[in-house]
Amino acid sequence: MLPNKNIQKLVPYTPISHDVWNLKTYDDILKLDWNEAAINPSPQVFKRIYEFLNQGKLNWYPNTQNITLLKVLSLYTNQDSEDYIQIFPSSDAAHENIIDVFLEKDSKVCIIAPTYDNFRARANGVGVKTIYFNLEEDFNLNFDKLNDFLKHNKIDFLYICNPNNPTGICYDIEKMEQLIIGNSSTMFLVDEAYYEFSQKTVQNLVKFHKNLIITRTFSKAFALASFRIGYVISHVENIAYMNKLRNSKNISMLAQVAALGALEDIDYTKQFVKEVNTSREFFKKGVENLGLKTYGQSEANFILLKMKNMDEIFNYLKENKIFIRNYNHIIPEHCRITIGTMEQMKYLLDCLKEFYERKNICTF
Repeated sequence: MLPNKNIQKLVPYTPISHDVWNLKTYDDILKLDWNEAAINPSPQVFKRIYEFLNQGKLNWYPNTQNITLLKVLSLYTNQDSEDYIQIFPSSDAAHENIIDVFLEKDSKVCIIAPTYDNFRARANGVGVKTIYFNLEEDFNLNFDKLNDFLKHNKIDFLYICNPNNPTGICYDIEKMEQLIIGNSSTMFLVDEAYYEFSQKTVQNLVKFHKNLIITRTFSKAFALASFRIGYVISHVENIAYMNKLRNSKNISMLAQVAALGALEDIDYTKQFVKEVNTSREFFKKGVENLGLKTYGQSEANFILLKMKNMDEIFNYLKENKIFIRNYNHIIPEHCRITIGTMEQMKYLLDCLKEFYERKNICTF
């Protein structure tokens, strides 16, 4: 028996290889390819997990309605109550739920591109067609053209990542708000996976505007990528619709405990974010001095670079236990590099300088 026709013709989302897990040792690895945090989570996370493990309740199903965590998240996101929040086993899982709950097979779905591709793959995989609205050549977003595009094409649903992945560019929040308010018949899914680094959000709109869903994750600034936990911020009616299909048993108890621990030590995350934002600007200036092209002002924990000899550089860094994201197959001569601590970025910059000096390659 063959899979359904949607799967047969699907162009899958292709994650990069995770070769690092196949290494015999993880010593001295600089992993800058998946936009995870470059440090361990807060000590409060470890403390919470140890306490939970000592309770000996691993044989129980997870808490299916963790009111404590929801209330802490509602405070963190400045919502009136926990009714505007719901947790999911990753923001990817939230996107899957949103597609299943809000989209029909004939829905007109638009994606701002280039961007994170998993949403497109999931929508196409269940038979929902998608169209692209392309960014400008410098990867900025023309809001006037987008507004006309939404109205002319009668778009039902728009996916937009802000700050965008892989560019790191954060779109103008006032223009975003105007777009959402001015297109009430379009549902907006705003992926704010990198919110902590930009501190720019449209979360203030969800109480009065039902055409907005925001997704976030604990995988980036909170350093909990292995736990797979994210959450949604939206109007209470949208949350209620999502709860009809959401499997409440699918968020592991360890993930819930870790998320609560991270939120209890928000100063730890803020300090890490501050260091990332500082080291990002240091690294950006460093690669620009090498003659490499960057784009605008990244407000995420990564930057997009254009460089010649991309495959050769990728392999050279890999040989030195440095892993970056090669974008050659999507955006030729480009790579995306996660930003870590100042010490880590100085080391990477030194390696890049050494590569160009040894190969005597002109970067201009």
